[in-house]
Amino acid sequence: MRFDRANDPNAARLIESLRYLGYGNYEAIADLVDNSIDADATHIGIRIQQRDGQFQIIVADDGSGMDFTTLDEAMRLGSLTARDLNSDLGKFGMGLVTASQSIAKRCHVITRTVDGCWSSAWDVEEVKARNAFVKHLAQATEDEAEMLDGFVGSGHTGTAVILTECDNITNKNTTSFASTLKHHLGRVDRYFIEAGREMLVNSERVGPRDPLQLADSGTEVVLDDIIPVSVTEDGFKRVENVRARLALVPEPTASDLDIGLALKNQGFYVMRNQREVMNAMTLEFFTKHNDFNRMRGEVFFSGTLDRLVGIEFTKRQVNFDKSLYDQLANILVPVCRSIKRGAVQRRRAKTSDAQKQLHMQAAKAIAEKDKLLLKPKARIEKRASPGGRDGASTPEPREPERQRKNFGRVQAVQAALNCEIREEHLGPNGQIYECDLEGRKVIIRYNVEHPFYERFLIDILDDGRLATATDFLIYSMASAELRMLDDGGYEAVNNFKAVMSANLRTLLH
Repeated sequence: MRFDRANDPNAARLIESLRYLGYGNYEAIADLVDNSIDADATHIGIRIQQRDGQFQIIVADDGSGMDFTTLDEAMRLGSLTARDLNSDLGKFGMGLVTASQSIAKRCHVITRTVDGCWSSAWDVEEVKARNAFVKHLAQATEDEAEMLDGFVGSGHTGTAVILTECDNITNKNTTSFASTLKHHLGRVDRYFIEAGREMLVNSERVGPRDPLQLADSGTEVVLDDIIPVSVTEDGFKRVENVRARLALVPEPTASDLDIGLALKNQGFYVMRNQREVMNAMTLEFFTKHNDFNRMRGEVFFSGTLDRLVGIEFTKRQVNFDKSLYDQLANILVPVCRSIKRGAVQRRRAKTSDAQKQLHMQAAKAIAEKDKLLLKPKARIEKRASPGGRDGASTPEPREPERQRKNFGRVQAVQAALNCEIREEHLGPNGQIYECDLEGRKVIIRYNVEHPFYERFLIDILDDGRLATATDFLIYSMASAELRMLDDGGYEAVNNFKAVMSANLRTLLH
């Protein structure tokens, strides 16, 4: 075969597709800030404003700037600018163009080095009209140079990225947009801010936001270690270091702002070259559950591990290679299990014989009507195949078949219950109950510290029918909740329960 025929893309169609790669507004701006950090900027200013009724975003820095050749490449898809995988935040040469296109139809860049001041711009409508990837590139005019001076200081090196015709803004309230952006950048770039980088959004300083709350005296660090991982690429073996840190933050409080946040924020924050690329993920090392509400973790890796980490250029997801996952799981999974066991032990409650008897009666009544009830799907733990993380499960070895004797004799066995009701300390601000599936069994855990427990369980112990009816109600709610979780409604369910529990707590007090 001869590969000698031009196969250029249809520019008008492609540029529209590139605008919808899945970037969020705040993630896209964070990608533009990455370029400023890579340019060794010490001051990065971001403006979110309305000009002539149009939303406008400006990201300006006092970094090293770009010369003519570098600017030419930077405004091109798949630019060939040099990257240091050990430290640079950019990688694929797509960030400046795709991030800005996801927000705006027009991007204007003015930049200055010690050798001169340059200007470049692209416009989506121009590309569509000409059906070709075209741009402006020239020496900056006096007006453009003065504009840059206004952002970075007279005669200073630096760069300004000006986004106009912003038609893909999800929040058009500039004050609210700026506030959310501050919080996002404060978390994503927290280590750079702590190291002295100054970031301002609409002239307000961005402070570091640490999800592990390491500065809080109530935070307990349970792991902070360097994990050497063996890497084989292109037939060569080497050892890379991955840092893992796990902490238990202070017990979250229940307020209007905190409802549902504990569950949402638990998990691992993945850091590439000290910059957060994913937040609050399980990474398949644990399953999100209220037992992990205090757990926060960080996994730090270098850009030299990009292929094994499986990071993509919008920095929205990672997909660990099997070998890397296994090496990290050997350390992190046992720690997560230990955290869960500790949470379970701390919340154990002493249950009276009378309460146990009533809960057992309710569980037996539920078992008797098992075939009539709508139940969640059973969760059976799968054993991973030695051949791969996503491979088929390995069947359990079978016992030798035994000859069946007395086939006609009926054997009496104790009926298995499909429900177990426990009483545990889930915190004064915790939910009324929590539930889980263990195989086919629904586990319900009443929160003995919620006023519902006192008023609906302790106060009605003398009325067995009412106590059993309460168990039936909670079992029915738990079954409905677990069925919704099967359909992916985790966050909605937890927000519903959090609001219900908070309101009932207020009303019963």
